[in-house]
Amino acid sequence: MIKYLKSCRFGLLLACLLITPAYLFGQDLGSSNGLFRSSKSAKKASTKKKTTKKASSKKKRIAKKSTTRKKSKSGKRKSQRVASRKSKKRSGRSNTPKKKVDISKSKSTQTLAKRNVKPDIGGNTVITYGKAKGGSFSEVFEKAIEEGNEARNRRDYLAAEKAYNRARATNPLDSRAIYGLGNIFSDQQRWEEAEKAYRHAIELEPNSPEPYIAISYVLTQPVVGSILSERYAEAEKMARQAIVLSPNNAIAFDQLGVAMELRGLISQPTINVYRKAIELEPTFALAYAHLGRILRRNGLTKESSEAYRKAIELSTDGPTMILVADVMQSQQRYIESEQLLRKALRQDPKNPTALFLLGRALTTRKSFSEAEAVLKKSVEVSPGSFVSYALLGSLYTRFGRLPQAEQTLNQALRVVSENEKRRLAQEFEEVADGYVKQQRLAAAIRVYRQALKLDKTNKAVIAKLAKAKTG
Repeated sequence: MIKYLKSCRFGLLLACLLITPAYLFGQDLGSSNGLFRSSKSAKKASTKKKTTKKASSKKKRIAKKSTTRKKSKSGKRKSQRVASRKSKKRSGRSNTPKKKVDISKSKSTQTLAKRNVKPDIGGNTVITYGKAKGGSFSEVFEKAIEEGNEARNRRDYLAAEKAYNRARATNPLDSRAIYGLGNIFSDQQRWEEAEKAYRHAIELEPNSPEPYIAISYVLTQPVVGSILSERYAEAEKMARQAIVLSPNNAIAFDQLGVAMELRGLISQPTINVYRKAIELEPTFALAYAHLGRILRRNGLTKESSEAYRKAIELSTDGPTMILVADVMQSQQRYIESEQLLRKALRQDPKNPTALFLLGRALTTRKSFSEAEAVLKKSVEVSPGSFVSYALLGSLYTRFGRLPQAEQTLNQALRVVSENEKRRLAQEFEEVADGYVKQQRLAAAIRVYRQALKLDKTNKAVIAKLAKAKTG
């Protein structure tokens, strides 16, 4: 009996060691919007979970029957022989490294990951990837990944970044830490850092379509100071590579359409790409929004309105609402976007992208008081996001509150990237211009000098500074 208990204890310990790494296996792609959702994938994940639960309950029923049979002496001896054989088999598997690798790449592992890594508000995301590499299970690494995931879910981005960096230092070959960093950078619209992380992901997983979709998405974001035409061309290339690796991937087709549209290709081939994404995923709200946009650009107003209507109808969760609202803002449809964003924020009050977009919509329609409150919250939630500081500073400038604008832009100095320095210089220049209008020349000189530190070759600022000095 003692031997039997020991063998059972060993079997349970082995099962825990093999399964635990799988619990934190996946990372969802991109922003806190729940980027690249798919109802088909969500249904598949749900089906897998149900199957897992059924299998678990079946095992429990078998275990009960086994316990009942132990009441008879002959049954007890038989149970001990069976347990002994199982213990030997388990011991054999524990010494075979191949089985551990199989478990780390199995479909059931991804199901466990989806069950244990909390999704963004609004449901599961479609892309879960990040393969365990670089050696055996590390409790330190797994704990750091778990802490990072939990911190991201509660919108504590500083804590999440520290946790993912700690995990990467522990095991630099495991892509989960890299994806985690890319995700929180995307959440905060820190595009250059997100791009760097996802490029690293491609190095680790060159044959997976998801990293190519991630980098394509990032490359289609506006990064001031970069050559956008080159970025958009590469975004198209990356989306096409994702399609080569996954020919029925609706998200890859939709992202290809975005890249082509940004390159100025707004004719039938791009329209067909969006329609292909919808054909592959009929409930893909974002693809309908993109289709509505390009149809409007082609003068097909009636068809565009229908596509937009469909996009709004299918936007039943927060993440999708945010994505569709962003597309609407690109067409100056701020009132419709505002309605979606308010609904999304009722589900996820700290979503940084929703806060930024709502702040932009409110600023556009000159609702300055509410825009200030929303953008302040955006900065509070996402202190590493340059765009939130820049928009809040711009709001204060337009409102004539120049000291607050200067203070906010000084905070932006802490997080500005090289490519964004010229934009920040322009914001400082506008504040200085405001000081000149108010005859506050000493303040204007101070701010013009700050603008020149960021953009030393700006002749207009040099001339304005000289004029301010002469009074």
